[in-house]
Amino acid sequence: MSYKTDYDWTDLTDEPVEETFGTKMLTEDEAKSLASKFGMTVKDNCFVLGTKTDKEKLLNQVSYWIANDNLVKPRVIMKSLGFTNKMIKAYINDEQNLQRERPETSGHNKFRNKPMPKEFEVRGN
Repeated sequence: MSYKTDYDWTDLTDEPVEETFGTKMLTEDEAKSLASKFGMTVKDNCFVLGTKTDKEKLLNQVSYWIANDNLVKPRVIMKSLGFTNKMIKAYINDEQNLQRERPETSGHNKFRNKPMPKEFEVRGN
């Protein structure tokens, strides 16, 4: 018996991806300008998402699930938001590195082995 799903499971390797979203570091002014444009803040050279829109809440859920070593749910969430497989791999790789390097500021210590914060919940999940 085979099951048919909408999700493409063929590209779920855990190989590290060298490619990221940008090729150069942003200056402090560029980062603040970009953050204010998209309703984020900058803390310790990290973009901090808000929790006003459903997309922001879902991206916060991605960070939560990565902190709890679940890499399937972030992929499904990001696919539903329109990310390509290459973008998903790069985002997850970058987020894992960030959480390893800066557990306090990235939220790793705050989310690890704890229930998902209520402000991350979206209607329907």
